[in-house]
Amino acid sequence: MSKGGKRSSKKSAASKRTAASKKMAQTSVRPQPSQGRANLELFGTSLAVLILALLLGGLVVSDPTRGTATHAWEHARTVLAGWHAPIPVSAQTWKAWMHTMHRFTSACFFLPGARDATVAGALWQSFSALWSYELDKYERSPYDVCFAVTWGLVLLVVRTVLMRVLLLPLAQVLVRRPNGAPRDVKSVERFRRKVHRFAEQGWILILYAMSLVLVVAVARRQPFWLWKPEQLWLQYPRTTMDALTKAVYLWEASNYIHQVFVINLEERRSDFWQMLTHHIVTLFLIGGSYMCCFHPVGIVVLLLMDPADVCLSTAKLLKYMGWQTLCDIMFGIFMIVWVITRHIAYLFVWWTCYKDAPALIRFSDRLDVVSGHALTPMSYIVFLVLLAILQAILLVWFGMIVNVAVRVLTQKGAIDSRSDDSDE
Repeated sequence: MSKGGKRSSKKSAASKRTAASKKMAQTSVRPQPSQGRANLELFGTSLAVLILALLLGGLVVSDPTRGTATHAWEHARTVLAGWHAPIPVSAQTWKAWMHTMHRFTSACFFLPGARDATVAGALWQSFSALWSYELDKYERSPYDVCFAVTWGLVLLVVRTVLMRVLLLPLAQVLVRRPNGAPRDVKSVERFRRKVHRFAEQGWILILYAMSLVLVVAVARRQPFWLWKPEQLWLQYPRTTMDALTKAVYLWEASNYIHQVFVINLEERRSDFWQMLTHHIVTLFLIGGSYMCCFHPVGIVVLLLMDPADVCLSTAKLLKYMGWQTLCDIMFGIFMIVWVITRHIAYLFVWWTCYKDAPALIRFSDRLDVVSGHALTPMSYIVFLVLLAILQAILLVWFGMIVNVAVRVLTQKGAIDSRSDDSDE
């Protein structure tokens, strides 16, 4: 090769290095998607905190036992009288406004719909009422939506606090680091993703373990058993319920409301739309079954959903910690639990909805939500279709689970098929 050829090759190599350095500089200037997600999460949590603070402030100010609203009206009347100006709101109107505000804000934090007005007053009374076995303690209320949405915001705030204070620092310690010091950007980014996903799975494990305990506590009070499926439909419509059943049912709605927010804050996964559809369908099932007094069926379905989620989150945590053998064992347990609860038992529940409901309950001509008798031919079909859609989504996920199982059997180890990183 001639000297000119060598110089030209050196020039081309130098130009490539220059172009690569410029590209790296441009890339470093761009905001990273993870940072944008973190900013979005911080903004959403701050907005939730602001809304909760306003609701708590309204609850305190409008509390008739404190008399804060009355003192405020009296003070405003005195000040305006000094200016020789009439107060624009009468005492009666102001009292009516404060009564409405207190009823609304109380329903946001305490169970609405108590048949005995003294139940929904003090915090301790509301908490102690949860353990009462009186089946006619509470009834449905239009303010139940306020309770579900408010506690969805509370869960969003609790998640952010736990992620930053406990779960992310814990993940930094427990997540297995790559061999050697990670010097390249890709290794550092991969480790950062594993740390963040470990924290996310830690929160999911906490959430669904708590949900499973609460749903089991409610299910123990139900007369339904596998050999007595007709108990789901006898005495329909049950318009009243005990405090714990109502609290857990509305809390489950809060859980999925908060997850609709969270799924848009996390990094997009390959099954984002399936997951979003699952949450929305579940919310429709929870809300519709509650409104139409199908909540005994809802309790059974919730009981079937939670065990597999607990097992899956545990398997993922073991995976991120580098304990592959324990991860594979837990994944095998997860598969067994999934098939039994989400396919076999779930289809049994769907069948009893299809067969026993029209046999034991007389169809109504119109949807009468007030009386609770909402089983019409249309609501019956919609209910079955939503349950079938949920099962279809579960079957899609089961296909992903089978792919992971094949990897385990071929000694490749379980991986998260939802991840956008093939190394995870």
